[in-house]
Amino acid sequence: MIDTIRLFFCKPFFSNERNLIVIYITVCILISLKIVFLETCDNYDCFKASHFHLIKNLDLYLSYPKEYHTEYNYSPFFALFMGLFAYLPNWLGIFLWNGLHTIPFLFAIHKMPVTDTKKRFLYVFCLLEFITAAENVQTNATVTAFIMLVLIFQQKGKTTTSSFFFVFGSFFKIYVLTAGVFFLCYKKKGDFIWKSIAWGLLFFLMPLLVISWDQLLFLYQSWFTRLQAQAVRDALSLLGIINKHISTSIPQEWVILTGTITMLLVLLKKQVHESLQYRLLYLAGILLFTVVFNPGVESPSYIIAVTGAAIWYINKPRVGWEKWLMIILFVFTCLSPTDIFPKFIREEYFTYYHVKAIPVIIVWAVCIKELFLFKSLSENKIV
Repeated sequence: MIDTIRLFFCKPFFSNERNLIVIYITVCILISLKIVFLETCDNYDCFKASHFHLIKNLDLYLSYPKEYHTEYNYSPFFALFMGLFAYLPNWLGIFLWNGLHTIPFLFAIHKMPVTDTKKRFLYVFCLLEFITAAENVQTNATVTAFIMLVLIFQQKGKTTTSSFFFVFGSFFKIYVLTAGVFFLCYKKKGDFIWKSIAWGLLFFLMPLLVISWDQLLFLYQSWFTRLQAQAVRDALSLLGIINKHISTSIPQEWVILTGTITMLLVLLKKQVHESLQYRLLYLAGILLFTVVFNPGVESPSYIIAVTGAAIWYINKPRVGWEKWLMIILFVFTCLSPTDIFPKFIREEYFTYYHVKAIPVIIVWAVCIKELFLFKSLSENKIV
């Protein structure tokens, strides 16, 4: 089975990066057409409404059931940013919005410091989760891209660009904060810190263009309260599994702290300053960590984790059980929400037992083991 899949994607069509980019753009267009003509889009309605709530001095984090049914969990800056789309007709706004989240993801894969063959694998393996994110008009493909680009531009020594993606991404969606740890892998730590502070002040203060200082402080306080409320949801992550199937008495803060300390401890290895291969493996771990230890994650966020799993897989030659692990991940993480499985299986088993999260948790654990036991082999070096 594995060899059959490998041979299929070795065909000439898939050997051209441009063809794979065209597939993504075509998928983006088709999904946008489907949303515009056949569906409603509650997430986009929420994003769009947030801008008008901002300029009317309303609390962004209250419920507005007459306008949308989801929750607004983004920063005040994000509401200001949505002004670029809020005044457009919905059909045009949705096209541009999905396009906005397609381009950074493609750019990040294109810029990955790996061989063309490995880039092609990333494009192909992540496509299904990209579709899931795009169908929900979500920001997660861009979040994935920003986390990747923070490390990519740190690797190039471009701290201005790297810090921009880190801070802009964090104000865009708070998940990108996990990428802040990458500066510990490089020498220009001071540059990254002060530039991040400068970008942070800029994006923090930008809503003052349309609201008062008191309203800005109120909105950030309200955002913090919203994030705390979000943390008690039945998350599709390790936290959700523990809370639902093991014990509700285990504080999720301790689980998150354990994962965080684990991710920081691997930075004590000297290879973090010497080996690109190690840094890319750490990037995979951070992408996986962002989902595995997330108290509010949902299915459309899994583009982040699946990209991390794909980067883990291409980090070195893989043996049989590792290849099967990726197949299991593809089937039970990427395909589990789709109609390939009967509805009663999805609802009674996959949803209830958080099946989508389990392969990702296993890959994160394997990735952590490899980080702790890392030994750079010449044949494994990424060029």
